[in-house]
Order: sequence, then structure tokens, then C-alpha cells
Amino acid sequence: MIGISYHSGGLVDRPLPWVIEHLGSLGYDAIEIVCGPRAHLKPDEATDADLARVRRWLADAGLRVAAINPYTVKPLAPMAAEGNAIDFFRRLIDVAVALDAPLVNFLPGRLPESDAAGWRLLLETLPPLLEYAATHGIALAIHNHEDHILDTPDKVRQIIDQCGFPNLVSLCDITNFWILGSEVRWSVERLGPHIRHCHVKGVRGRFPRQQFLIPGEEGDEFPFREFAGALG
Repeated sequence: MIGISYHSGGLVDRPLPWVIEHLGSLGYDAIEIVCGPRAHLKPDEATDADLARVRRWLADAGLRVAAINPYTVKPLAPMAAEGNAIDFFRRLIDVAVALDAPLVNFLPGRLPESDAAGWRLLLETLPPLLEYAATHGIALAIHNHEDHILDTPDKVRQIIDQCGFPNLVSLCDITNFWILGSEVRWSVERLGPHIRHCHVKGVRGRFPRQQFLIPGEEGDEFPFREFAGALG
């Protein structure tokens, strides 16, 4: 069965214990916890005792952690260009282990020089992170995004193949694919077994004039039934 989780960035103005309790009361299966300097978890400050408290809140609410998501930080390529990516993402992997989360997500970003330069930097940066993650049973999930290097199913599939690590997987943001013209069923089939997590949003219009909506909101054009059918 495919579980339903909630990205806690949507409630970042509320304290994490409230968010966890609220999502549990609504019947969610899991939560995707945002981590960063202005997020629910501040990875540089979170102690073992802090993470133990989060585990208790999760247990009380009957929630699991679907993924750890970097938030209010630069995407991976720009962060790597500044020399900060390895330490930051190793810490997120440690947080994922502490909270029994199977995934750490990342946005690829892009560099001002060229997409090729950014792609080469991702190929340099990802292997040591993937090796560290693998020793802890964690996968790194590519969050495809418009205006980033990795914005189509083909590009996500290509970098997964180039890296050659089984724990580099797809966070299939299907709405982000759709607004760029990649149709739903083809996107799911193209990424196939690499999909470990999904984001889905309502939307009106396509890139660059899209307006994101709450799923099912008036005017929503995203084909949710087709997406559910493609996932099986």
C-alpha cells in the first residue's frame, strides 16, 4: 500500500510537536520533516536528546518519517560549490538514522557557469555522500524541480545511471515534471523502480505561468487519477 505523508514545510509556522500530533489526528501515515536554519529541525543544533523527543512524539501520533528534507538552504550544486555540502548532508543522514527515516532528499540546483558545470559537480559530490548513506541504510532522493539542472525524467534517470549507486533514487515530484510537459504516465514509467517517494501538488497552467494549488482546489488541472493509476 502507498502511504500518504505531509511535507512539514507547509506548516513551518507551527511547532513540530503540534504538527506531528495534528497530522496523526488526521490519519496521515508519515511526515516529511524539514531541516535547516529556519525549519522544524535545525541539524547543527539538534542533540541526541532532541531527536529522542521527536521519536516519542512520532510514536505517540502513530507517524513514521517518510524523508528528511533540507529547507531554507541552498540546493546541492551551489552548496557544493561553496564547500559546505558534504558536512551538511552527512548531518542530515545522521538525523535520518536517528529518526528511522529511509530517505534524505535534495534539490539539485544549478550553477551560473553552465548546467554542464553543475552536473559535473553533482557527479563529484554525490558518490562520497552515497557511500556514507549506504553504510547507514539511507538513500538520497533527487527532487526534480523547474529551473534546476535535473528537471525531467530523462535527466534524473541519466544521473542515476551515471552515479551507479543503488541508493540514489527519485523523489518523483510529478507536478514539477507535468508543468514542464512530461506527461504523467510516461514520467512514472521512465523512472520506474527508481521512484522511492513522490510529491504531488495541484496546479493551474504550465511553466512558466503555473500557479500551484491545494490538490483538488477549484481550477486544479493536475490529472490525479492518471497519476494514481500509473503508480499502480
